[in-house]
Amino acid sequence: MDFESAVKMMESVGWVLLQLPPDQRRRFVQVLADLAEAEQEPARREFLESFPSAIGMAEEQEERGRERG
Repeated sequence: MDFESAVKMMESVGWVLLQLPPDQRRRFVQVLADLAEAEQEPARREFLESFPSAIGMAEEQEERGRERG
């Protein structure tokens, strides 16, 4: 897959995931964290750990935390 196609696909997946209700988004991020913790392959672990930030989920959760605090 070429880079441009991969980026477009990642953006599409990210948009769909950001449409999930907040509780499902939190659960998704937790599942990724659990998968990353169990992953033996460093490149896969890094991808799983960085995915929420790459699609904007991590920043969204941080903003909500600041609004509450």
